[in-house]
Amino acid sequence: MQIMDDASPPKPQDFAAPHPDICRDMADVRAGVDEVDRRLVALLVRRQGYMDAAARIKPSRDLVRDEARIEQVVANVCAEAERQGLSTAIAEPVWRELIERCIAHELGAFDSGRP
Repeated sequence: MQIMDDASPPKPQDFAAPHPDICRDMADVRAGVDEVDRRLVALLVRRQGYMDAAARIKPSRDLVRDEARIEQVVANVCAEAERQGLSTAIAEPVWRELIERCIAHELGAFDSGRP
């Protein structure tokens, strides 16, 4: 997978599946969704790695949940979603759930002796 610049979305030529605007049938749609899902999983693996790093680096379990950082991440994501044309009605709840799951993962990593 090509590493993407954080500031720009992938280009149409970066995808094997057709762009949504030119899908001809449900097979095209499903191929596109499956491709995007594979890329999302790869990105989530990397995000999980940062949670493992945080569990290793933070000196105290009490520092795992940081409400100010949670709100900063959500605000950043909502701003980026608006910039790129993603509905914040999708982005915000998805990221809030993602953050909660990542916190749970980090707590587990912290409790298991850190990665």
